[in-house]
Amino acid sequence: ILSDGKLPIIVGLELMEEDISQDDLKAFCAAFGTTGSSPLVHIAGITPEAKQLSPVGILLETCTQRVEITYDDVRKSYEMLDSGRSSSGGDEEDSSSAVELVAFGNPHLSLDECSELALLMSQAKKDSKVKVMATLSRHVYDLAHQRGYIEIMESFGVQFINDTCWCMLLDAPIIPPNPRAHVMTNSGKYAPIIPPNPRAHVMTNSGKYA
Repeated sequence: ILSDGKLPIIVGLELMEEDISQDDLKAFCAAFGTTGSSPLVHIAGITPEAKQLSPVGILLETCTQRVEITYDDVRKSYEMLDSGRSSSGGDEEDSSSAVELVAFGNPHLSLDECSELALLMSQAKKDSKVKVMATLSRHVYDLAHQRGYIEIMESFGVQFINDTCWCMLLDAPIIPPNPRAHVMTNSGKYAPIIPPNPRAHVMTNSGKYA
């Protein structure tokens, strides 16, 4: 929204280069492409066209507008996405608006993400009332199956859908028919567009799993 159709360059994350994974970039760019009107984003010191100081300087010289994004801006954006929690009055439990679906894989899960989820799920138990679904490519599914991740995730209760996107999954029984249902996702891409607009909870911890 802030870029307003222009090509932005984000500065200030240069020292975090070693901590930003390909999955982090995948998640950020997917959310950026869904919620913004710009076809591309540069991140100084991280994305290919902005890796070196010289092109970053050229990009900054061509900027016609500069916007400072504060921690408070990030918090407000998170709260806007986390509409389920805000509309249910904080942490109070409401049986009529309980989480019915946990949606992973928007964009598609990577092999590393399957590994992380398999580790977490091997140490946890799923609530029988909650459906957990994940989308990923058939290629990644086969690799994850070879490494034993799929078996662990299926034992936990994950249902897989290959070679499609959550944006195409619009109806019951995949999407809860209950209009008060909460859908939980770790995706900044999916949270704003969950149909038929049930209230979305967003998982926290820097895009990882909480």
